[in-house]
Amino acid sequence: MLSHVTDGPRRVAELQRRYRRTYGADPTVVVSAPGRTEIIGNHTDHNNGRVVAAAITQDTLVVAGPARAPRESTLRLLSLGWDREFSLDLARPDEASHDTERLMLGVAEGLAQRDLPAPPYWGCMESRVLPGSGLSSSAALEVALAGVHAVLAGVNISPLEAALAGKYAENTHMNKPSGLMDQLASALGGMNAIDFIEPREPRIHRMDVDFSRTNHTLVVVHTGGSHADLTDDYASIPREMGAVARGLGAETLSGSSRKQLLAHLSSLRSQAGDRAILRALHFFDEQDRVLAFADAADSRKTTEILQIMNESGDSSARLLQNITTEGASRDQSLALGLALTRSYLEHRQATGACRVHGGGFAGTMLAVIPDDLLPEYTRALERAFGEGSVVPLEIRPQGLVAAHLEGAEELLP
Repeated sequence: MLSHVTDGPRRVAELQRRYRRTYGADPTVVVSAPGRTEIIGNHTDHNNGRVVAAAITQDTLVVAGPARAPRESTLRLLSLGWDREFSLDLARPDEASHDTERLMLGVAEGLAQRDLPAPPYWGCMESRVLPGSGLSSSAALEVALAGVHAVLAGVNISPLEAALAGKYAENTHMNKPSGLMDQLASALGGMNAIDFIEPREPRIHRMDVDFSRTNHTLVVVHTGGSHADLTDDYASIPREMGAVARGLGAETLSGSSRKQLLAHLSSLRSQAGDRAILRALHFFDEQDRVLAFADAADSRKTTEILQIMNESGDSSARLLQNITTEGASRDQSLALGLALTRSYLEHRQATGACRVHGGGFAGTMLAVIPDDLLPEYTRALERAFGEGSVVPLEIRPQGLVAAHLEGAEELLP
């Protein structure tokens, strides 16, 4: 079903028009994959930990058809946002020169690694998940492309299979040591507590969380900067957590415990360093918070949910230390956004929450704001970060949606 695709009919019609003009034929497939928001579980998935994440209504939309002679081995993808076509001949994979082409190649290879068909496509896409926004634009694209391959091949693809193909693309062709959260949250839809203790068979607990029931709105605030050039900062976190895990005789922190860490503090300080230990303590605390969040969500205890989100945000700032980059002094926009939001909620004596969003170090923060205060809060934050910096989010119940275009009009609102 495509009923939750924002502005679906107009967008699909425009993509069809551009496809015909570019490729001289009609597309046969339509696919939508949402961006995602991380609620809690900051930097835990890469150590096989627990997270709470949700799909959002901002999505990547693709129409596509099979590749045709004489370029039947070529992946082609016209991006309306980039206003250019990305192209890659699968017979010459080393010629991938743009990140989008590397992701296209990686998804195809990731499917093949799992013995899933990946027929070449020609496509046209439009994304409302802005790059560098912290809403996982790359994951949405990867999951969407996995859906394109699947529909063209005439096979059903599970959310996990689509997510694993996307993770392979990130790890192998983008050199990002990321976990599976972004892709799986996109592919699943809704809000889920996910336990990656068995990363190829994660445990998924679906939750019905609707902040509007208690007259709150979930927003993301763009405080400045981008997530796009922070790979080294991100990589330091799994690297340091991994050093602690190895010092405890485990492959990842999920195979160890807080009790073990505290029993070996002296040797771990020498082997891994103090920041690594603090980051490991954050991991263990987040593990417990995800379970507490799921219990509160199932009981619809909004006050507890907001408290847990605030505790997670505080842990990211104090222990994980992913609010500012090393050596930053003048530009601490993310720290400023969090401070302004906490001060605003306290001054207004309002229930709400705020925390770093996604990888951190720059870019975006997440907040839950009472509806009656949202206009005033928006004006206050936009004075600091510019017009349009506060973006309301809605949770999308559907994840990856992939279908043949024939008859798809019936699926559109």
